[in-house]
Amino acid sequence: MKNETMKKMMAGLAFGMAIVVGGGMAAANTCPLLIKQLRADLPKVKDKAKRSEAKKLTDECEKLHKEGKHAESVAKCEEAATVAGIKLEMKK
Repeated sequence: MKNETMKKMMAGLAFGMAIVVGGGMAAANTCPLLIKQLRADLPKVKDKAKRSEAKKLTDECEKLHKEGKHAESVAKCEEAATVAGIKLEMKK
């Protein structure tokens, strides 16, 4: 009985880890795409203050990505896009 319970717990743990790791990998691949889009569209932003703020946020996105903080990086990219009025194409 204990052995079956332990097997079920381990299977659940393995499944949970697969989801976490898989989600992290997806986010890791998304960051560079979003950063590239932001860097390409920032020069088109006419408002200098918005462009400057969005550039600063984009730099933070890249830093977070390099630190392995992919979910935070994606959130910061979305914030930069909102400030600049840029519509990001998310990877599917």
